[in-house]
Amino acid sequence: MYYSRHDDDVHFSEFNPGPYTLYGHNIFVGKSWDCKRRISVCVEDIASSGLKPEEYFTLVITEGINGVKPGFIESFPNLQDLIIEANFRKIECTPALEALLKKNNVVLRGSFNSPAEKLAKKLGLRFIHKNIFLAVYRNTEHYESSEITLCFQEGEVPFIWRDDKTQGISAGNTGGGTVRTDLSEDFYVGYETAEAFADDYVGRAFWEQTKDNQELAAFLAEANRRRKQ
Repeated sequence: MYYSRHDDDVHFSEFNPGPYTLYGHNIFVGKSWDCKRRISVCVEDIASSGLKPEEYFTLVITEGINGVKPGFIESFPNLQDLIIEANFRKIECTPALEALLKKNNVVLRGSFNSPAEKLAKKLGLRFIHKNIFLAVYRNTEHYESSEITLCFQEGEVPFIWRDDKTQGISAGNTGGGTVRTDLSEDFYVGYETAEAFADDYVGRAFWEQTKDNQELAAFLAEANRRRKQ
């Protein structure tokens, strides 16, 4: 893990978020739970991190980041996928950034109507909705957990990815497994609330969290609105 010289709350670490996300090397950008401070990332963060940006093909900007300063994204010359989970207002598209994104035919991922989608439309690039984490179930007595995520991949049908983890036979040993459940391309049709989706698509252990998932609710409402246009 490398901490940013620009801001103590920004850190970079090599991170593999699992097979339900885009494949490739990733940089994960995060911060501590101090929501009172505005956090932004800049090109100096790359220099101070010790990382080699040319080795990375996927850039993930996570929740908690309030902005990306010009020059930061451009620091990744081999960028193929730009995943924006953060909720900030816009991405300043400099001539250098536009040239990079077009040259590499970068796929932008984010929420509907997000800066990622707006930038993709502006530059004529592909946009894919980002994965939506739905719920987690934890059994503290047996050190087990299960997570489910609604996933979107280019060239594939949407699917729900379940990741189960369980304590192994010795300390520090973790087992588990994964299950993929494919959905139809128009699975969202008629499901305009998260609760309606939860009723039909998730099990009892995940129902409560899924029905209250605001990100899912926003996706369903907008997906159905666009289909009716």
